[in-house]
Amino acid sequence: MSGVGPVEPGGYTYVAETPGPSPRRGPAGPWAALPARHRRIILTVLLLLAIVAGSACLYATRPRPDPGPWPAQMVSISYEGAAPAPSRPDGALRFSVRITADAGPPVTVENIRQPSAGLRLGASPNPPFTVKAGSARSVEIVINVDDCGRAPRNAGLPFLDVTLRNARAKQDQSFILGDRYARDLSRAVTDYCEQPPRLS
Repeated sequence: MSGVGPVEPGGYTYVAETPGPSPRRGPAGPWAALPARHRRIILTVLLLLAIVAGSACLYATRPRPDPGPWPAQMVSISYEGAAPAPSRPDGALRFSVRITADAGPPVTVENIRQPSAGLRLGASPNPPFTVKAGSARSVEIVINVDDCGRAPRNAGLPFLDVTLRNARAKQDQSFILGDRYARDLSRAVTDYCEQPPRLS
């Protein structure tokens, strides 16, 4: 006996199901709770902060021009000689020095001092004054004896303390002027202090 029954589905006869569009997923967490406009403002601010930080880093690490030598490296002081010994009551001992500046930025002489407690020093021209690069300037050192008991009668290596400043830095430097200055200073102090007191 034969019969016709319902047709059974064969291979590849099923209807393929077409998937629908997947739901759009937005940001999760607290960020999702913010309105889109606020999120855009925050992202813009963060971007600007990153740009500013990057610019500051580039500025801090930029190559800088060489400011030149230290002032004490480009200045020398030489002794030129002494003026005639003074007579009381003036009491000023005068010595001439030459300040020379090598190539580089101009150097300003801000102060000239000496270490002896018995002597008081001045200069002409009076600091501050500037010495241009590649030039020299003569300066008269004026020393007054305030206390003969503490003034150096036999100074071994007397020196001048000079404050120098240029585009790079400010420095205090001691300059030893040599044996001739030591002899002239000792002779002038001795001659001055051994003069008989002036009668008033």
